[in-house]
Amino acid sequence: MQYYAPSVPAVECPPLVPDNTPTLVCPSCGDTMKHLRTIPKLGARLEQFIFVCPTCEDVDTKGR
Repeated sequence: MQYYAPSVPAVECPPLVPDNTPTLVCPSCGDTMKHLRTIPKLGARLEQFIFVCPTCEDVDTKGR
């Protein structure tokens, strides 16, 4: 007879860092673009968000 450890219940937690990145709509196909990466603010340069469209793979950036 085999014994298995009881499964651990899943607990949903809010993200550690709030996701306040902007949401973009792809100008090519109209799908919602996904946040790919963030380039942090450096000196006078603004923080840059890089987005990619999952449908047509178009790339766009937004500064903040």
